[in-house]
Amino acid sequence: MPKATNDLLQKIINQEKSAAEFGFYWESIEQLLEQIQSECAEVKEAWLSPDNVHLKEEVGDLINATLSLCIFLKLDPFETLNESVEKFQRRYDSLVMLVKQDGLQDLKNKPLNILLDYWNRAKKVAKKI
Repeated sequence: MPKATNDLLQKIINQEKSAAEFGFYWESIEQLLEQIQSECAEVKEAWLSPDNVHLKEEVGDLINATLSLCIFLKLDPFETLNESVEKFQRRYDSLVMLVKQDGLQDLKNKPLNILLDYWNRAKKVAKKI
């Protein structure tokens, strides 16, 4: 992981620890999930406005909230993110292989149901790898 990413993740970990030590912390996973859902709604609202600065702010809040969830669950954010990136890559590689096996060059301009079909098939293939 690039140093800048490590530094940012470590900063969030430190902020969460400091907030918890100060007494400003989440009591339950339900609270955090509600906060994440709220952030998702704010991202959707910001997406509908022409203000890209506001959209960026809301996406940042969503990322921060999901990292807070990771920390609350006592999962290492570095490992969690790294494993997620690797899992996506395995699935994506499988998706590309399946598309090529079907004689297609890519999935450009294909409807969502086709994309999801390939994605679901790729998830099954990637599990075997």
